Amino acid sequence: MKKFNLIVAVLLLMVVSAKAQNDQTTGSTNVNVELNDVMSIAVNNANVFLRFVNSSDYLNGVITPQPAHLTVTSNKAYTINVKATGNLSGTGVNNEVLDAGVVAVSIPSTGDNASLGGTLTPVSALAVGDNTLITDATPVTAKDIDVIYTVPSSISTTDKILGKTADTYTTVVTYTISQ
Repeated sequence: MKKFNLIVAVLLLMVVSAKAQNDQTTGSTNVNVELNDVMSIAVNNANVFLRFVNSSDYLNGVITPQPAHLTVTSNKAYTINVKATGNLSGTGVNNEVLDAGVVAVSIPSTGDNASLGGTLTPVSALAVGDNTLITDATPVTAKDIDVIYTVPSSISTTDKILGKTADTYTTVVTYTISQ
């Protein structure tokens, strides 16, 4: 019987010891953070008007600021290019065109744009090919960017504007973001 009690005691000790070894007081897991490249650009004002209303506009040119015109997201430094799909065409029976280069596009370095980082390059003459507006800009999420459209006096006082039929001349301007 002593042997039996000893065997039971040893077995009981083994069970208690095994249970104590199986009750973990800590655990671990792998946490993975997966990053994917994201970039997007949205144009917030579908129509931009550069209006020549009076003689002062023809003499001095016109400027149309567009606050928060673009909204950009990019997880890496980025570049924004701008281009026109073609010359500015008249409407209706007016078959005259204005060269796309009469329009200048720029991103001001002031206000909310001050935190963009990178290199800002004003586009003095819009063209059909890509024109770089900003390079190596700081990564951002849902960042609004101000843009300024201009027909400068160096253009508005020339035959590129003077002598043209009174009308609304239109082209599509496309912005492209890349990393």
